[in-house]
Amino acid sequence: MAAHLKKRVYEEFSKVVQIPHEEAPAKKLRLSKPSKSAALHIDLCKATNSTDALQYLLQFARKPVEAESVEGVIRILLEHYYKETDNSVRLKIASLLGLLSKTQGFSPDCIVDDSINTLSNEINLSSKSNSTLTKIR
Repeated sequence: MAAHLKKRVYEEFSKVVQIPHEEAPAKKLRLSKPSKSAALHIDLCKATNSTDALQYLLQFARKPVEAESVEGVIRILLEHYYKETDNSVRLKIASLLGLLSKTQGFSPDCIVDDSINTLSNEINLSSKSNSTLTKIR
């Protein structure tokens, strides 16, 4: 009996069964444009002085921005705002932040805290300045 079972198991496992291999559907590639935030970041990093940065910001302001890339653009602008010392560039960045927050389909809730903190820091820094204190008195 054991020999019969052994023979049967051997026959069963020695058979080669080929399962037809189904080809996976080809993946479709989708061409996409580079994001506005990446392009803006590269442009601002290329700027060697405040005039160049202002020119890049003015060029950027003329182009429409999609709602899905607004948050990334705002993060880049805030990051550059912290680093920038020229008031004209900072003013343009603040202006762009206001315009971008009005973009259809974008909820500005995610940047409100960052904007409030930035403006609070500006007020604190400017109020501690000697020239500001002398003008107030």
